[in-house]
Amino acid sequence: MPPSSVTVRVPATSANLGPGFDCLGLALDIWATITLSRDAPKVDHALARMADIAARALFAAAELEPLSGYEAAYEGSIPIARGLGASAVARAGGVLAANALAGDPFDREHLLFLAAELEGHADNVAPALFGGFQVAVRDRSRLTHLGVPLPEGLKAVLLVPELRMPTQKSRKLLPQSLTREDAVQNTARAALLVAALGQGRFDLLDEATKDRLHQPARAKLFPAMYGIFDAAKSAGAHCAYLSGGGSTICALCSDNEQGIADAMLEAARSRDVAAETLITAPTERGAEIVEIS
Repeated sequence: MPPSSVTVRVPATSANLGPGFDCLGLALDIWATITLSRDAPKVDHALARMADIAARALFAAAELEPLSGYEAAYEGSIPIARGLGASAVARAGGVLAANALAGDPFDREHLLFLAAELEGHADNVAPALFGGFQVAVRDRSRLTHLGVPLPEGLKAVLLVPELRMPTQKSRKLLPQSLTREDAVQNTARAALLVAALGQGRFDLLDEATKDRLHQPARAKLFPAMYGIFDAAKSAGAHCAYLSGGGSTICALCSDNEQGIADAMLEAARSRDVAAETLITAPTERGAEIVEIS
């Protein structure tokens, strides 16, 4: 008999990190849990529904009888439509829990592929499943990812505005093409970012997180963004960037976390942006099963 319940926990993520559009992602030490349980009451929650769809997609991919009698539940405080990978958390959690229910027919690499298919890109799903700082490359039906070791002492200060920036809406603002100069600048900076984090070169992170592809377009929805970047860096952050599709701003630092948080919040308030701050850190841990019963 399959288990009556499986609970997994999955980290929030911060994608893009400036120039790494749809290919770079970082797991953060903020967690949510997804539970698939038999005969549980149905919970009408958007992320629970996403997890349920992901679980059923795994059973279909494994050519098993449709998942029945189980409901998905979500517990956590990761904001929705704020660029912290909430949908990737639900989908990664759904496939991981369903895989356990099904007797582990797939390895984690295939779980990544399934969740990324549902998500549409792998920049959030890869760190959600594997933890750490992940580079993900997708080529039609092939998905490749590689983790990059992170330097010790790195912290993440998040400014989370009340402003919602749904990914589908903000993507519509993105340019259809780039000049050769802009393409080269983004490619060079994404490469520099991977190298700088891999070697602990905090002094290069400001230059490495600059972007010409998505942040200028998304600033049309969030005009205060660049001013908040500047405030974070003036207070000692190594860099600041729009997390995923926004609206969260992530500042990476190695000290003065509270001072940076206060500076970002003041810059937001002075621009009539209601927000809260959260101090956390990257985590090398990815999604994990916490209970099977």
